[in-house]
Amino acid sequence: MEFSIILRLTALNALCFLGILSKDIMALEPSFDVPIVNITVVAGKTAVLPCSIDSLGDFKVVWTDQFSTLLTLGEKRIIDDERMVLDRPHTKDWNLLLHDVKYDDRGRYTCQINTMPIKTKTIELIVLVPPTILDTSSNDLTAKEGDTVTLTCNVSGVPKPTVQWFRKPHADSRDQHKERVKTSEGHYGNRLSDDHCLYTVSHRGVGINGETLIIHNITRYCDGIYECVAFNDVPPAVNRVISVMVEFPPEVWLVNQKLGQYVGKETILECKVTAFPQAVSIWKFQNQDLFNSFKHRIDVYQDRGHMLTLSLRLPNVTREDFGQYSCYASNSFGMDEETMILYEYFPPTTLTPAVTATAIPRHTTTINKRNRLFKSTIYNENELIPYNRTLNGHNPGAPYSGRQGYSTGQTNSHHVGLLIFSSILSSIYLFDISCFMML
Repeated sequence: MEFSIILRLTALNALCFLGILSKDIMALEPSFDVPIVNITVVAGKTAVLPCSIDSLGDFKVVWTDQFSTLLTLGEKRIIDDERMVLDRPHTKDWNLLLHDVKYDDRGRYTCQINTMPIKTKTIELIVLVPPTILDTSSNDLTAKEGDTVTLTCNVSGVPKPTVQWFRKPHADSRDQHKERVKTSEGHYGNRLSDDHCLYTVSHRGVGINGETLIIHNITRYCDGIYECVAFNDVPPAVNRVISVMVEFPPEVWLVNQKLGQYVGKETILECKVTAFPQAVSIWKFQNQDLFNSFKHRIDVYQDRGHMLTLSLRLPNVTREDFGQYSCYASNSFGMDEETMILYEYFPPTTLTPAVTATAIPRHTTTINKRNRLFKSTIYNENELIPYNRTLNGHNPGAPYSGRQGYSTGQTNSHHVGLLIFSSILSSIYLFDISCFMML
Protein backbone atom coordinates (compact mmCIF):
# COMPACT_ATOMS: atom_id res chain seq x y z
CA MET A 1 0.00 0.00 0.00
CA GLU A 2 2.71 2.41 1.01
CA PHE A 3 4.78 1.30 -2.00
CA SER A 4 1.96 2.03 -4.36
CA ILE A 5 1.57 5.44 -2.82
CA ILE A 6 5.27 6.05 -3.26
CA LEU A 7 5.04 5.01 -6.97
CA ARG A 8 2.14 7.31 -7.49
CA LEU A 9 4.00 10.24 -5.94
CA THR A 10 7.09 9.43 -8.02
CA ALA A 11 5.03 9.34 -11.21
CA LEU A 12 3.34 12.61 -10.29
CA ASN A 13 6.66 14.26 -9.59
CA ALA A 14 7.98 13.01 -12.92
CA LEU A 15 4.96 14.36 -14.73
CA CYS A 16 5.39 17.71 -12.96
CA PHE A 17 9.07 17.75 -13.84
CA LEU A 18 8.34 16.97 -17.47
CA GLY A 19 5.69 19.69 -17.52
CA ILE A 20 8.04 22.27 -16.08
CA LEU A 21 10.75 21.22 -18.49
CA SER A 22 8.43 21.53 -21.45
CA LYS A 23 7.45 25.01 -20.31
CA ASP A 24 11.13 25.98 -19.97
CA ILE A 25 11.81 24.60 -23.41
CA MET A 26 8.92 26.64 -24.86
CA ALA A 27 10.11 29.74 -22.99
CA LEU A 28 13.68 29.43 -24.39
CA GLU A 29 12.63 29.29 -28.05
CA PRO A 30 14.75 31.88 -30.00
CA SER A 31 13.24 35.19 -31.16
CA PHE A 32 14.44 38.31 -33.00
CA ASP A 33 15.22 41.15 -30.69
CA VAL A 34 14.90 44.17 -33.08
CA PRO A 35 12.12 45.10 -35.49
CA ILE A 36 12.46 44.80 -39.24
CA VAL A 37 14.11 47.88 -40.84
CA ASN A 38 15.32 48.93 -44.26
CA ILE A 39 18.95 49.97 -44.69
CA THR A 40 20.04 52.78 -47.05
CA VAL A 41 23.70 53.19 -47.94
CA VAL A 42 25.71 55.12 -50.52
CA ALA A 43 27.62 53.05 -53.01
CA GLY A 44 31.20 52.54 -51.90
CA LYS A 45 30.37 52.68 -48.21
CA THR A 46 29.83 49.81 -45.70
CA ALA A 47 26.34 48.47 -45.04
CA VAL A 48 25.47 46.94 -41.64
CA LEU A 49 22.51 44.54 -41.79
CA PRO A 50 21.38 44.00 -38.15
CA CYS A 51 20.15 40.68 -36.74
CA SER A 52 19.82 40.27 -32.94
CA ILE A 53 18.42 37.02 -31.49
CA ASP A 54 17.33 36.16 -27.93
CA SER A 55 17.57 32.61 -26.56
CA LEU A 56 19.18 31.10 -29.61
CA GLY A 57 20.33 28.01 -27.74
CA ASP A 58 21.66 25.30 -30.00
CA PHE A 59 19.90 26.59 -33.08
CA LYS A 60 21.83 27.86 -36.06
CA VAL A 61 21.74 31.28 -37.87
CA VAL A 62 22.15 31.70 -41.60
CA TRP A 63 22.11 34.67 -44.02
CA THR A 64 20.75 34.48 -47.57
CA ASP A 65 20.33 37.03 -50.35
CA GLN A 66 17.38 37.74 -52.65
CA PHE A 67 18.39 34.82 -54.85
CA SER A 68 18.37 32.44 -51.81
CA THR A 69 22.12 32.14 -52.03
CA LEU A 70 23.61 30.95 -48.75
CA LEU A 71 25.97 33.65 -47.50
CA THR A 72 26.85 32.56 -43.94
CA LEU A 73 26.23 29.55 -41.70
CA GLY A 74 26.79 30.17 -38.04
CA GLU A 75 29.94 32.23 -37.83
CA LYS A 76 31.38 31.01 -41.11
CA ARG A 77 31.14 32.79 -44.50
CA ILE A 78 29.97 30.40 -47.19
CA ILE A 79 30.02 32.65 -50.25
CA ASP A 80 33.32 33.49 -51.90
CA ASP A 81 33.02 37.25 -51.45
CA GLU A 82 35.47 38.76 -49.01
CA ARG A 83 33.41 41.93 -48.78
CA MET A 84 30.89 40.04 -46.61
CA VAL A 85 31.74 39.58 -42.93
CA LEU A 86 29.69 38.29 -39.97
CA ASP A 87 29.97 40.78 -37.11
CA ARG A 88 29.14 39.82 -33.49
CA PRO A 89 29.78 42.79 -31.17
CA HIS A 90 27.55 41.10 -28.57
CA THR A 91 26.53 37.50 -27.92
CA LYS A 92 23.05 37.87 -29.36
CA ASP A 93 24.20 39.90 -32.41
CA TRP A 94 24.54 38.22 -35.81
CA ASN A 95 25.04 41.26 -38.03
CA LEU A 96 26.07 40.97 -41.66
CA LEU A 97 28.61 43.58 -42.84
CA LEU A 98 28.94 44.36 -46.53
CA HIS A 99 31.99 46.50 -47.41
CA ASP A 100 32.38 48.63 -50.54
CA VAL A 101 28.74 48.34 -51.44
CA LYS A 102 27.91 48.26 -55.13
CA TYR A 103 24.70 49.18 -56.84
CA ASP A 104 24.20 45.51 -57.76
CA ASP A 105 24.23 44.59 -54.04
CA ARG A 106 20.82 46.23 -53.58
CA GLY A 107 17.88 43.96 -52.72
CA ARG A 108 16.44 41.75 -49.98
CA TYR A 109 18.60 39.97 -47.38
CA THR A 110 17.24 37.39 -44.89
CA CYS A 111 18.43 36.34 -41.43
CA GLN A 112 17.10 32.81 -40.63
CA ILE A 113 16.91 30.54 -37.56
CA ASN A 114 16.59 26.80 -38.24
CA THR A 115 13.64 26.27 -35.93
CA MET A 116 10.56 24.31 -36.90
CA PRO A 117 9.09 26.18 -38.64
CA ILE A 118 12.01 28.36 -39.72
CA LYS A 119 12.02 31.87 -38.34
CA THR A 120 13.15 34.68 -40.69
CA LYS A 121 13.85 38.41 -40.62
CA THR A 122 14.01 40.27 -43.99
CA ILE A 123 15.98 43.49 -44.55
CA GLU A 124 15.78 45.62 -47.72
CA LEU A 125 19.14 47.09 -48.76
CA ILE A 126 18.79 50.38 -50.72
CA VAL A 127 21.92 51.57 -52.50
CA LEU A 128 22.29 55.24 -53.52
CA VAL A 129 24.65 56.09 -56.36
CA PRO A 130 26.19 59.59 -56.75
CA PRO A 131 25.76 61.12 -60.21
CA THR A 132 28.26 60.21 -62.89
CA ILE A 133 28.78 61.81 -66.29
CA LEU A 134 29.31 59.18 -68.93
CA ASP A 135 32.03 59.20 -71.55
CA THR A 136 29.41 59.41 -74.28
CA SER A 137 28.93 63.11 -73.45
CA SER A 138 30.08 65.91 -75.75
CA ASN A 139 33.66 67.14 -76.00
CA ASP A 140 35.05 70.54 -77.06
CA LEU A 141 33.89 71.60 -80.50
CA THR A 142 34.13 74.38 -83.10
CA ALA A 143 31.18 75.53 -85.20
CA LYS A 144 30.50 78.09 -87.90
CA GLU A 145 28.26 81.05 -87.32
CA GLY A 146 24.71 80.03 -88.26
CA ASP A 147 25.10 76.33 -87.43
CA THR A 148 22.94 74.37 -84.99
CA VAL A 149 25.06 72.95 -82.17
CA THR A 150 24.08 70.04 -79.91
CA LEU A 151 25.75 69.54 -76.54
CA THR A 152 25.10 66.29 -74.66
CA CYS A 153 25.68 65.57 -70.99
CA ASN A 154 24.71 61.92 -70.31
CA VAL A 155 24.58 61.08 -66.60
CA SER A 156 23.75 58.15 -64.37
CA GLY A 157 22.93 57.90 -60.67
CA VAL A 158 20.36 56.81 -58.08
CA PRO A 159 18.04 58.57 -57.59
CA LYS A 160 17.73 60.07 -61.06
CA PRO A 161 20.05 63.10 -61.29
CA THR A 162 18.99 66.50 -62.55
CA VAL A 163 21.23 68.49 -64.90
CA GLN A 164 21.70 72.25 -65.04
CA TRP A 165 23.56 74.17 -67.73
CA PHE A 166 25.86 77.16 -67.22
CA ARG A 167 27.86 79.36 -69.58
CA LYS A 168 30.79 81.73 -69.11
CA PRO A 169 33.20 83.46 -71.53
CA HIS A 170 36.46 81.89 -72.58
CA ALA A 171 39.54 82.19 -70.38
CA ASP A 172 40.99 85.02 -72.51
CA SER A 173 38.00 87.23 -71.74
CA ARG A 174 37.99 89.81 -68.97
CA ASP A 175 34.50 88.83 -67.87
CA GLN A 176 34.73 85.45 -66.16
CA HIS A 177 31.29 85.57 -64.55
CA LYS A 178 29.43 82.28 -64.88
CA GLU A 179 25.70 82.48 -65.47
CA ARG A 180 23.07 79.78 -65.44
CA VAL A 181 21.29 79.26 -68.73
CA LYS A 182 17.78 80.47 -68.01
CA THR A 183 14.75 78.38 -68.96
CA SER A 184 11.32 79.39 -70.13
CA GLU A 185 8.57 77.26 -71.60
CA GLY A 186 8.25 77.46 -75.38
CA HIS A 187 6.62 75.65 -78.26
CA TYR A 188 9.63 73.37 -78.72
CA GLY A 189 10.10 72.09 -75.18
CA ASN A 190 12.16 73.98 -72.66
CA ARG A 191 13.47 77.07 -74.41
CA LEU A 192 16.47 78.83 -73.00
CA SER A 193 17.29 82.26 -74.26
CA ASP A 194 19.28 85.41 -73.60
CA ASP A 195 20.07 88.52 -75.65
CA HIS A 196 21.90 86.64 -78.40
CA CYS A 197 21.23 82.88 -78.19
CA LEU A 198 18.26 80.55 -78.48
CA TYR A 199 18.46 77.15 -76.80
CA THR A 200 16.35 73.99 -76.60
CA VAL A 201 16.77 71.37 -73.85
CA SER A 202 15.94 67.70 -74.31
CA HIS A 203 15.85 65.12 -71.51
CA ARG A 204 16.49 62.15 -73.81
CA GLY A 205 19.91 60.60 -73.83
CA VAL A 206 22.16 57.73 -72.86
CA GLY A 207 22.04 56.37 -69.34
CA ILE A 208 19.51 56.96 -66.62
CA ASN A 209 19.27 60.61 -67.53
CA GLY A 210 20.66 62.40 -70.52
CA GLU A 211 20.53 66.18 -70.97
CA THR A 212 20.89 67.61 -74.46
CA LEU A 213 21.38 71.34 -75.04
CA ILE A 214 20.70 72.56 -78.60
CA ILE A 215 21.97 76.00 -79.67
CA HIS A 216 19.99 77.23 -82.66
CA ASN A 217 21.59 79.45 -85.32
CA ILE A 218 24.68 79.96 -83.21
CA THR A 219 26.44 83.34 -83.34
CA ARG A 220 29.76 84.70 -82.13
CA TYR A 221 27.97 85.86 -78.98
CA CYS A 222 27.05 82.27 -78.05
CA ASP A 223 30.57 80.88 -77.82
CA GLY A 224 32.18 80.23 -74.47
CA ILE A 225 32.61 77.55 -71.83
CA TYR A 226 29.46 75.49 -71.33
CA GLU A 227 29.19 73.48 -68.13
CA CYS A 228 26.66 70.80 -67.21
CA VAL A 229 26.24 70.06 -63.50
CA ALA A 230 24.52 66.85 -62.32
CA PHE A 231 23.22 66.34 -58.78
CA ASN A 232 20.78 63.93 -57.10
CA ASP A 233 21.15 64.84 -53.41
CA VAL A 234 23.89 62.24 -53.08
CA PRO A 235 27.19 64.12 -52.85
CA PRO A 236 29.33 64.92 -54.60
CA ALA A 237 27.84 66.74 -57.56
CA VAL A 238 29.70 66.27 -60.85
CA ASN A 239 30.24 68.56 -63.81
CA ARG A 240 31.58 68.52 -67.32
CA VAL A 241 33.08 71.49 -69.18
CA ILE A 242 32.61 71.84 -72.94
CA SER A 243 34.34 74.59 -74.91
CA VAL A 244 32.41 75.96 -77.88
CA MET A 245 34.25 78.11 -80.44
CA VAL A 246 32.37 79.94 -83.19
CA GLU A 247 34.06 80.89 -86.44
CA PHE A 248 32.95 84.19 -88.00
CA PRO A 249 34.23 86.84 -90.43
CA PRO A 250 36.09 89.94 -89.19
CA GLU A 251 34.38 92.98 -87.80
CA VAL A 252 36.34 96.27 -87.78
CA TRP A 253 35.54 99.19 -85.50
CA LEU A 254 37.33 102.55 -85.53
CA VAL A 255 37.81 104.62 -82.41
CA ASN A 256 37.52 107.88 -84.42
CA GLN A 257 36.03 108.66 -87.82
CA LYS A 258 37.85 112.00 -88.03
CA LEU A 259 40.93 113.23 -86.24
CA GLY A 260 42.64 116.62 -86.39
CA GLN A 261 46.32 117.17 -85.54
CA TYR A 262 48.99 119.88 -85.70
CA VAL A 263 51.85 119.55 -88.11
CA GLY A 264 54.93 118.18 -86.35
CA LYS A 265 53.01 116.41 -83.57
CA GLU A 266 52.87 112.66 -82.82
CA THR A 267 49.60 110.93 -83.74
CA ILE A 268 48.27 107.46 -82.91
CA LEU A 269 45.41 105.89 -84.91
CA GLU A 270 43.64 102.83 -83.48
CA CYS A 271 41.12 100.30 -84.74
CA LYS A 272 39.67 97.17 -83.12
CA VAL A 273 39.24 93.89 -85.02
CA THR A 274 37.05 91.00 -83.86
CA ALA A 275 37.35 87.68 -85.72
CA PHE A 276 37.80 83.93 -85.32
CA PRO A 277 40.06 82.60 -86.54
CA GLN A 278 42.19 85.72 -86.14
CA ALA A 279 42.24 87.91 -89.22
CA VAL A 280 45.08 89.41 -91.24
CA SER A 281 44.87 93.09 -90.25
CA ILE A 282 46.65 96.03 -91.91
CA TRP A 283 46.52 99.83 -92.11
CA LYS A 284 46.23 101.58 -95.47
CA PHE A 285 46.87 105.19 -96.49
CA GLN A 286 45.20 106.37 -99.65
CA ASN A 287 44.57 102.64 -100.48
CA GLN A 288 48.29 101.81 -100.10
CA ASP A 289 49.39 99.22 -97.51
CA LEU A 290 51.49 100.62 -94.67
CA PHE A 291 54.45 98.88 -93.06
CA ASN A 292 56.84 99.70 -90.24
CA SER A 293 59.20 102.48 -91.25
CA PHE A 294 60.72 105.68 -89.91
CA LYS A 295 57.38 107.38 -90.64
CA HIS A 296 55.02 104.63 -89.40
CA ARG A 297 54.98 102.20 -86.46
CA ILE A 298 52.33 99.43 -86.45
CA ASP A 299 51.61 97.47 -83.23
CA VAL A 300 49.10 94.74 -82.43
CA TYR A 301 47.65 94.33 -78.92
CA GLN A 302 45.57 91.34 -77.85
CA ASP A 303 42.35 92.45 -76.24
CA ARG A 304 39.64 90.40 -74.54
CA GLY A 305 38.01 87.45 -76.30
CA HIS A 306 38.62 87.37 -80.04
CA MET A 307 39.33 91.12 -80.17
CA LEU A 308 42.65 92.77 -80.95
CA THR A 309 43.73 96.41 -81.30
CA LEU A 310 45.71 97.54 -84.35
CA SER A 311 47.68 100.71 -83.64
CA LEU A 312 49.33 103.05 -86.19
CA ARG A 313 51.77 105.63 -84.79
CA LEU A 314 53.04 108.62 -86.79
CA PRO A 315 55.93 110.16 -84.80
CA ASN A 316 56.07 113.42 -86.76
CA VAL A 317 53.05 114.41 -88.79
CA THR A 318 53.65 116.33 -91.99
CA ARG A 319 51.14 117.81 -94.41
CA GLU A 320 51.72 114.82 -96.71
CA ASP A 321 50.33 112.56 -93.95
CA PHE A 322 46.89 114.15 -93.98
CA GLY A 323 44.25 112.17 -95.85
CA GLN A 324 42.23 108.95 -95.72
CA TYR A 325 43.36 105.97 -93.62
CA SER A 326 41.76 102.50 -93.74
CA CYS A 327 41.81 99.61 -91.26
CA TYR A 328 41.43 96.34 -93.19
CA ALA A 329 40.96 92.78 -91.85
CA SER A 330 40.22 89.44 -93.54
CA ASN A 331 40.07 85.70 -92.80
CA SER A 332 38.73 82.61 -94.56
CA PHE A 333 35.13 83.64 -93.83
CA GLY A 334 35.17 87.22 -95.11
CA MET A 335 36.63 90.71 -94.76
CA ASP A 336 35.76 94.12 -93.35
CA GLU A 337 37.19 97.62 -93.75
CA GLU A 338 36.57 100.99 -92.12
CA THR A 339 38.02 104.39 -93.10
CA MET A 340 38.82 107.60 -91.27
CA ILE A 341 40.17 111.07 -92.10
CA LEU A 342 43.29 112.67 -90.59
CA TYR A 343 43.22 116.41 -91.22
CA GLU A 344 45.35 119.39 -90.26
CA TYR A 345 44.21 121.17 -87.16
CA PHE A 346 44.44 124.94 -86.94
CA PRO A 347 44.06 126.63 -83.56
CA PRO A 348 41.12 129.05 -83.41
CA THR A 349 42.08 132.76 -83.92
CA THR A 350 41.10 135.31 -81.28
CA LEU A 351 39.31 138.31 -82.81
CA THR A 352 39.93 141.72 -81.07
CA PRO A 353 36.93 144.03 -81.43
CA ALA A 354 37.84 147.31 -83.26
CA VAL A 355 37.64 150.52 -81.19
CA THR A 356 36.22 153.50 -83.15
CA ALA A 357 37.03 156.95 -81.81
CA THR A 358 34.26 159.46 -82.43
CA ALA A 359 35.17 163.15 -82.18
CA ILE A 360 32.55 165.02 -80.23
CA PRO A 361 32.68 168.79 -80.88
CA ARG A 362 32.99 170.83 -77.76
CA HIS A 363 30.76 173.90 -77.60
CA THR A 364 31.05 176.93 -75.32
CA THR A 365 27.87 178.84 -74.74
CA THR A 366 27.79 182.35 -73.33
CA ILE A 367 24.36 183.31 -72.06
CA ASN A 368 23.29 186.85 -71.38
CA LYS A 369 21.04 186.87 -68.41
CA ARG A 370 18.88 189.74 -69.71
CA ASN A 371 19.25 188.65 -73.35
CA ARG A 372 19.38 192.28 -74.47
CA LEU A 373 22.98 192.93 -75.47
CA PHE A 374 24.25 189.41 -76.34
CA LYS A 375 22.85 186.39 -77.93
CA SER A 376 24.25 182.95 -77.35
CA THR A 377 27.59 182.64 -78.99
CA ILE A 378 28.63 179.17 -80.16
CA TYR A 379 32.06 178.57 -81.54
CA ASN A 380 34.36 175.69 -82.24
CA GLU A 381 37.30 175.56 -79.91
CA ASN A 382 39.49 174.16 -82.67
CA GLU A 383 39.15 177.45 -84.50
CA LEU A 384 41.06 179.24 -81.73
CA ILE A 385 44.83 179.27 -81.55
CA PRO A 386 45.99 178.79 -77.95
CA TYR A 387 48.12 181.48 -76.43
CA ASN A 388 51.59 180.30 -75.54
CA ARG A 389 53.50 182.24 -72.90
CA THR A 390 56.91 181.97 -74.52
CA LEU A 391 59.37 184.54 -75.70
CA ASN A 392 58.74 183.99 -79.36
CA GLY A 393 55.26 182.56 -79.12
CA HIS A 394 56.39 178.91 -79.26
CA ASN A 395 57.79 176.24 -76.98
CA PRO A 396 61.49 176.50 -76.23
CA GLY A 397 63.51 173.97 -78.10
CA ALA A 398 60.59 173.09 -80.41
CA PRO A 399 60.04 175.63 -83.16
CA TYR A 400 56.49 176.54 -83.67
CA SER A 401 55.42 177.56 -87.08
CA GLY A 402 51.97 178.71 -86.06
CA ARG A 403 48.92 178.04 -88.15
CA GLN A 404 49.39 177.21 -91.77
CA GLY A 405 49.39 180.40 -93.86
CA TYR A 406 50.43 182.72 -90.99
CA SER A 407 53.82 183.97 -90.00
CA THR A 408 54.98 184.36 -86.43
CA GLY A 409 54.49 188.10 -86.53
CA GLN A 410 50.96 187.70 -87.82
CA THR A 411 50.18 185.40 -84.93
CA ASN A 412 51.34 187.91 -82.30
CA SER A 413 49.29 190.74 -83.89
CA HIS A 414 46.28 188.50 -83.85
CA HIS A 415 46.70 187.87 -80.13
CA VAL A 416 46.96 191.60 -79.35
CA GLY A 417 43.73 192.23 -81.25
CA LEU A 418 41.94 189.61 -79.33
CA LEU A 419 43.04 191.12 -76.03
CA ILE A 420 41.78 194.61 -77.04
CA PHE A 421 38.46 193.14 -78.20
CA SER A 422 38.02 191.27 -74.89
CA SER A 423 38.65 194.47 -72.89
CA ILE A 424 35.97 196.36 -74.87
CA LEU A 425 33.47 193.56 -74.28
CA SER A 426 34.19 193.56 -70.55
CA SER A 427 33.66 197.32 -70.34
CA ILE A 428 30.34 197.09 -72.16
CA TYR A 429 29.27 194.26 -69.91
CA LEU A 430 30.13 196.15 -66.74
CA PHE A 431 28.33 199.25 -68.03
CA ASP A 432 25.27 197.14 -68.77
CA ILE A 433 25.32 195.71 -65.27
CA SER A 434 25.56 199.11 -63.62
CA CYS A 435 22.65 200.41 -65.69
CA PHE A 436 20.60 197.42 -64.75
CA MET A 437 21.26 197.99 -61.06
CA MET A 438 20.18 201.65 -61.32
CA LEU A 439 16.82 200.67 -62.80
